[in-house]
Amino acid sequence: MDPRHLVQLATILEKGSITQASKHLHLTQPTLTHNMQTLEMQAGGTLFERSRHGVRSTPLGEMFAREGRAISRRLQEVAEVTARHRHGIHRQLRIGTGPLVGAALLGDVVRETLLRCPELALSVQSDRPHLLVEQLIDGRHDLVIAPSWLERPPPGIERLPLIDDVLGVFCGATHPLAAQGALKNADDLRWISLGSTSPFDQEVREMLRSVGVPRARVDLAVMGEAFMLLDILSQGQHLAVLSRFALRQLAPRFALVEMATPGAAKPRPIYVWCRSEALEDRATAQVTAVVQEVAARQLARIHPALGQAVHHRAAPAKGSDGAGLNGENV
Repeated sequence: MDPRHLVQLATILEKGSITQASKHLHLTQPTLTHNMQTLEMQAGGTLFERSRHGVRSTPLGEMFAREGRAISRRLQEVAEVTARHRHGIHRQLRIGTGPLVGAALLGDVVRETLLRCPELALSVQSDRPHLLVEQLIDGRHDLVIAPSWLERPPPGIERLPLIDDVLGVFCGATHPLAAQGALKNADDLRWISLGSTSPFDQEVREMLRSVGVPRARVDLAVMGEAFMLLDILSQGQHLAVLSRFALRQLAPRFALVEMATPGAAKPRPIYVWCRSEALEDRATAQVTAVVQEVAARQLARIHPALGQAVHHRAAPAKGSDGAGLNGENV
């Protein structure tokens, strides 16, 4: 089976037609059609169905296309390695991070890493935490900084406790509740980004019920993007449940206010995730140490009593350790 045919199948399904795929791939339509006939013969089944609206994948075709997309990603990674090598960069470390924690933490992490390790190049991707962990499993990241909703890491994945973070409720300084600084008569108020497709969603709703908000009117979700969320929140029309660690770093830039919430703060610890074999890698260990140091320094600055809440461990966390509550914008 020719791997190029799998890539071509993935492109056909992405573009929605053989015509568009042939233009994108710089192949003639007869050549592409012949390649798909060959692939279907090798697969022993139909890979997609044609209609006047384009092509639609069959279950078998989707499985083959998934492999084609993986091959395309690998080819792109090889091209990036080649480009970096031409510019004298021989090692790259890929970091995935939740958008808010990334906005609060990664600026200092990147600066200090490149000062200490000038031979190292970094790539940083922001995404929703549960997707980042899936991408780590797929080999698309070397380190991930994100909370956890799992009792224990997946096989072959380690997570190192980083910050004993907690959730807070935040709004813009011009919000009607900002002056009183507490959640009162909040049933009819508007909320942003409670992570309606998140594995953290139920715990967030339980938290709101515990502070007197049985029903939250969620009319806007901003997932995987920090600046847009904070800019909208600063306009004073919404409230949001977000990481206290990140927001205490970022709130002054956006004139945000934290609401007082009765009872104990809800834990949502943040971890550094990596593949098990990466624990022995020198570059991964160096960057992990920088992440820990930066987090400790930032915690000590925003709240000295929380400075001890950053973990400096060489061994991964084991068993249940307090899964997080909200992660779509962490």
